This record gives sequence, structure tokens and C-alpha cells, in this order.
Amino acid sequence: MLTDGQVPFRTAFESMGAAVLVHVAGEIDYTTAPDLAECLTEAVRSVTPPAPVVADLSGVRFLGAQGIGLLLDHQDLCLRRGSALVVVANTPAVLRPLRALELMSVLGVRQSVLDAVSPPEVSA
Repeated sequence: MLTDGQVPFRTAFESMGAAVLVHVAGEIDYTTAPDLAECLTEAVRSVTPPAPVVADLSGVRFLGAQGIGLLLDHQDLCLRRGSALVVVANTPAVLRPLRALELMSVLGVRQSVLDAVSPPEVSA
């Protein structure tokens, strides 16, 4: 799907260890939200809890309200299944709205895919 007549919107998912990684590129708005919802739903069904679904939004140029709502809905789906949705965000287009809505910790935002799939360090 083309977002602004120039940049395609793409989603794809793959396994990365036990985690399921969803790559997203382009703009997330009301026209692209159904495609993202389909990909995230498939990823949630594919992951074996407690492994996370990682939504890599590092290629996203715009994150609208529809996209934020989808992330929250799929976080809820993951939590009900004993997993989590972890968001990779490292661009202002994604970080700005998530910070403004105070969703950084709710969505477990990480700077990189490696950070998102690495187990948390245990303090001694």
C-alpha cells in the first residue's frame, strides 16, 4: 500500500529466537492500520508465551492515533496470552507521540531490536 504516493507501507514478521519480530516501515494511519493489525494479530498467534512480540517501528515515518490504538490493543492480547508486546522506537516520529501520551513504559519501548529480544539483566 502506498502512503503518500511515494513511500510504501510494509509489514513483515519473522522469528528471532523465541520472540516474533514484526518489521514496520512507512506511515501508520487509518489507511494502513488494517494491514498492521493483521500482521500483529498473526504475530501474537505465532509467539509461544512468555516470549515477546517485538514491533520494530524504526522504519516508521508517522505514527497516528490508529496505530497507537493498535499497539495498545495488541499489548492487551499479548498480556492475556502470557506474553508482551515490546516496541522498538528510535525516531522522533514514533517517540514524540508515545512520550506525549506517557506510553513508553506501558509499551516497553526499547531503542533497538537487540535490546528488545535480550533478556533483562539481573542485579546482584
